[in-house]
Amino acid sequence: MNKFRKILRITEHDDERVRALEYRSYAEAGFLIAVLSALDVIIRGLVLSHPLSEWGMSLCILIIYIIYVGARQITMRITKDEKKKNRAEEVAALLGIAFFVVWRKVILKENLIPSGLLNWIENIGVFIVIFIVTYGMMYLFRNKKQSEI
Repeated sequence: MNKFRKILRITEHDDERVRALEYRSYAEAGFLIAVLSALDVIIRGLVLSHPLSEWGMSLCILIIYIIYVGARQITMRITKDEKKKNRAEEVAALLGIAFFVVWRKVILKENLIPSGLLNWIENIGVFIVIFIVTYGMMYLFRNKKQSEI
Protein backbone atom coordinates (compact mmCIF):
# COMPACT_ATOMS: atom_id res chain seq x y z
CA MET A 1 0.00 0.00 0.00
CA ASN A 2 2.89 2.35 0.75
CA LYS A 3 4.32 1.84 -2.79
CA PHE A 4 0.90 2.63 -4.29
CA ARG A 5 0.79 5.89 -2.33
CA LYS A 6 4.28 6.78 -3.50
CA ILE A 7 3.29 6.27 -7.16
CA LEU A 8 0.35 8.67 -6.83
CA ARG A 9 2.41 11.34 -5.03
CA ILE A 10 2.86 14.50 -7.10
CA THR A 11 5.26 16.56 -5.05
CA GLU A 12 7.93 16.02 -2.42
CA HIS A 13 8.70 19.55 -1.20
CA ASP A 14 9.63 20.04 2.43
CA ASP A 15 7.68 23.31 2.69
CA GLU A 16 4.05 22.57 3.58
CA ARG A 17 2.78 25.80 1.99
CA VAL A 18 4.50 25.09 -1.34
CA ARG A 19 3.15 21.55 -1.31
CA ALA A 20 -0.39 22.77 -0.62
CA LEU A 21 -0.20 25.36 -3.40
CA GLU A 22 1.13 22.78 -5.82
CA TYR A 23 -1.66 20.34 -4.93
CA ARG A 24 -4.23 23.08 -5.37
CA SER A 25 -2.90 24.02 -8.80
CA TYR A 26 -2.91 20.37 -9.94
CA ALA A 27 -6.41 19.91 -8.58
CA GLU A 28 -7.71 23.01 -10.38
CA ALA A 29 -6.05 21.95 -13.65
CA GLY A 30 -7.46 18.44 -13.36
CA PHE A 31 -10.92 19.73 -12.53
CA LEU A 32 -10.80 22.09 -15.53
CA ILE A 33 -9.86 19.21 -17.82
CA ALA A 34 -12.67 17.08 -16.36
CA VAL A 35 -15.22 19.89 -16.83
CA LEU A 36 -14.12 20.47 -20.44
CA SER A 37 -14.31 16.72 -21.12
CA ALA A 38 -17.78 16.54 -19.56
CA LEU A 39 -18.94 19.53 -21.63
CA ASP A 40 -17.57 17.87 -24.77
CA VAL A 41 -19.45 14.66 -23.97
CA ILE A 42 -22.66 16.54 -23.19
CA ILE A 43 -22.58 18.90 -26.16
CA ARG A 44 -21.23 16.64 -28.91
CA GLY A 45 -22.62 13.38 -27.59
CA LEU A 46 -26.02 14.27 -26.16
CA VAL A 47 -27.05 17.58 -27.69
CA LEU A 48 -25.59 17.34 -31.20
CA SER A 49 -25.74 13.50 -31.43
CA HIS A 50 -22.31 13.16 -33.01
CA PRO A 51 -20.82 9.65 -33.32
CA LEU A 52 -18.87 8.12 -30.45
CA SER A 53 -15.61 8.48 -32.37
CA GLU A 54 -15.80 12.28 -31.94
CA TRP A 55 -16.41 12.46 -28.18
CA GLY A 56 -15.26 9.04 -26.97
CA MET A 57 -11.79 10.25 -25.96
CA SER A 58 -13.35 12.95 -23.78
CA LEU A 59 -15.44 10.26 -22.09
CA CYS A 60 -12.28 8.19 -21.48
CA ILE A 61 -10.51 11.23 -19.98
CA LEU A 62 -13.51 11.87 -17.72
CA ILE A 63 -13.60 8.25 -16.54
CA ILE A 64 -9.84 8.23 -15.89
CA TYR A 65 -10.19 11.47 -13.89
CA ILE A 66 -12.98 10.03 -11.75
CA ILE A 67 -11.01 6.83 -11.08
CA TYR A 68 -7.84 8.79 -10.25
CA VAL A 69 -9.62 11.12 -7.83
CA GLY A 70 -11.25 8.14 -6.13
CA ALA A 71 -7.90 6.38 -5.80
CA ARG A 72 -6.27 9.52 -4.38
CA GLN A 73 -9.02 9.95 -1.82
CA ILE A 74 -8.64 6.33 -0.73
CA THR A 75 -4.86 6.61 -0.39
CA MET A 76 -5.10 9.94 1.44
CA ARG A 77 -7.75 8.54 3.79
CA ILE A 78 -10.14 11.45 3.31
CA THR A 79 -13.22 10.91 5.48
CA LYS A 80 -16.80 11.51 4.45
CA ASP A 81 -17.11 14.43 6.87
CA GLU A 82 -14.15 16.18 5.25
CA LYS A 83 -15.67 15.68 1.78
CA LYS A 84 -19.03 17.14 2.78
CA LYS A 85 -17.56 20.45 3.94
CA ASN A 86 -17.02 21.93 0.47
CA ARG A 87 -19.82 20.33 -1.55
CA ALA A 88 -22.19 23.32 -1.50
CA GLU A 89 -20.59 24.97 -4.53
CA GLU A 90 -20.63 21.75 -6.53
CA VAL A 91 -24.24 20.97 -5.70
CA ALA A 92 -25.30 24.56 -6.42
CA ALA A 93 -23.56 24.42 -9.81
CA LEU A 94 -25.21 21.11 -10.71
CA LEU A 95 -28.62 22.36 -9.60
CA GLY A 96 -28.02 25.58 -11.51
CA ILE A 97 -27.23 23.64 -14.68
CA ALA A 98 -30.31 21.46 -14.19
CA PHE A 99 -32.60 24.45 -13.61
CA PHE A 100 -31.05 26.24 -16.60
CA VAL A 101 -31.69 23.23 -18.87
CA VAL A 102 -35.28 22.99 -17.61
CA TRP A 103 -35.79 26.73 -18.14
CA ARG A 104 -34.30 26.61 -21.63
CA LYS A 105 -35.88 23.36 -22.90
CA VAL A 106 -39.22 23.19 -21.05
CA ILE A 107 -40.24 26.76 -20.34
CA LEU A 108 -38.80 28.54 -23.39
CA LYS A 109 -38.96 25.45 -25.66
CA GLU A 110 -35.71 26.48 -27.36
CA ASN A 111 -32.49 24.70 -28.22
CA LEU A 112 -30.09 24.21 -25.36
CA ILE A 113 -27.34 26.15 -27.15
CA PRO A 114 -28.22 29.85 -27.66
CA SER A 115 -27.70 31.62 -30.98
CA GLY A 116 -26.41 35.15 -31.36
CA LEU A 117 -24.32 37.29 -29.04
CA LEU A 118 -27.23 38.89 -27.15
CA ASN A 119 -28.86 35.52 -26.58
CA TRP A 120 -25.57 34.15 -25.18
CA ILE A 121 -25.19 37.13 -22.85
CA GLU A 122 -28.79 36.78 -21.69
CA ASN A 123 -28.37 33.06 -21.01
CA ILE A 124 -25.10 33.54 -19.13
CA GLY A 125 -26.81 36.18 -17.00
CA VAL A 126 -29.74 33.86 -16.31
CA PHE A 127 -27.36 31.04 -15.35
CA ILE A 128 -25.46 33.34 -12.98
CA VAL A 129 -28.72 34.38 -11.32
CA ILE A 130 -29.85 30.75 -11.02
CA PHE A 131 -26.48 29.77 -9.53
CA ILE A 132 -26.56 32.63 -7.00
CA VAL A 133 -30.10 31.74 -5.94
CA THR A 134 -29.38 28.01 -5.57
CA TYR A 135 -26.11 28.69 -3.72
CA GLY A 136 -27.88 31.18 -1.43
CA MET A 137 -30.62 28.67 -0.66
CA MET A 138 -28.06 25.96 0.08
CA TYR A 139 -26.10 28.36 2.30
CA LEU A 140 -29.25 29.25 4.26
CA PHE A 141 -30.30 25.60 4.64
CA ARG A 142 -26.82 24.57 5.74
CA ASN A 143 -26.55 27.37 8.31
CA LYS A 144 -30.05 26.66 9.59
CA LYS A 145 -29.23 22.97 9.92
CA GLN A 146 -25.98 23.74 11.78
CA SER A 147 -27.70 26.17 14.15
CA GLU A 148 -30.25 23.46 15.09
CA ILE A 149 -27.46 21.10 16.14
